Amino acid sequence: MVANFAAVFSIATLALGVTACAGGSEDSAADGDKIKLVASTSIWGSIAETITEGNDDVEVTTILSSKDDDPHEYEATARDIAAVKDADIVVANGAGYDNWLTDNVEEGTPLVTAQPLAEAHHHGDGHGDEGHDHEHGHDHEHGEDAGHDEHEGHDHEHGDEHDHEGHDHEHGDEHGHEGHDHGGANPHVWFDLDVVSEFEQKLSAELHKLNSDIPESNEDVTKKTDELKQRIEKLSGKNVILTESVAAELVDDSELKDITPEGFAHSVNNESEPSAADLAATRQLITDKKADILITNEQSETPAAEQLTDAAKEAGIKVVNVNETPDEGQDYFEYADALIKQLEDATK
Repeated sequence: MVANFAAVFSIATLALGVTACAGGSEDSAADGDKIKLVASTSIWGSIAETITEGNDDVEVTTILSSKDDDPHEYEATARDIAAVKDADIVVANGAGYDNWLTDNVEEGTPLVTAQPLAEAHHHGDGHGDEGHDHEHGHDHEHGEDAGHDEHEGHDHEHGDEHDHEGHDHEHGDEHGHEGHDHGGANPHVWFDLDVVSEFEQKLSAELHKLNSDIPESNEDVTKKTDELKQRIEKLSGKNVILTESVAAELVDDSELKDITPEGFAHSVNNESEPSAADLAATRQLITDKKADILITNEQSETPAAEQLTDAAKEAGIKVVNVNETPDEGQDYFEYADALIKQLEDATK
């Protein structure tokens, strides 16, 4: 059965969290000292740098910025933990993607995440999620009717429909999922421009509390995300297969048609190798030229993904690569622009 890969990961609502335990954020940075901001990865660290660009009172430290490091498997060093505990504000992906960082945040330190913290997360000594003040942007509600109700004209209802400004992604009947539970949310949300916008708004607001010279919202980030979003929505409806979920949110927000077989997608979601049958079914779509584009991630290419990439090249199918981490010296917006440009070229 062919299934929408992005739908595999859209069961849980993609919401943004701000956690601040007792003590308050206004007094985190001493008068006259630089605000020490620590980010888990270069994705969120780069966005923080864009927000604070030109302000010498903020020092941004990113823990993972190399493509040699896998955020899923990384283990924090003593130096990393010391940096986190000394931070005035911490930013992270959330959803268990970077628990190695979020689990070490000091009580009283503001923590801004792109997704809610994983259920097992504990912030401070013995304080679980029930003691946190999660402020979710744009009326995110957790439950069957959860959705992005305030997202600039399109309504993400992950239970039954996924409406994007006039085009309707129905994850049940249209893509064959019919209510299947594939095991959780996609942690790779940084190509969902609504999530990025919400992250910017929450981070800007928290930084403003620490330094009133920092605006409560950043017009530059808003302009850049809006421009990228418009380009994504204009991508034509070619058939794509994804070897993993890094670009799944982008595909879901476009007119691209995800034809990744459900069994293959399910295996990837569970970080396991697909069965021989699922791999063969996916490969057959490529050799039969039912797919127009293969989207892969060379940074952490699995044996299955490598086989599909070889098959795509042999069949003359266009291959688009997106690494999980930007190239050295590449900021988030350059990284997103590069992927969108590849897809624009591949859909001509």
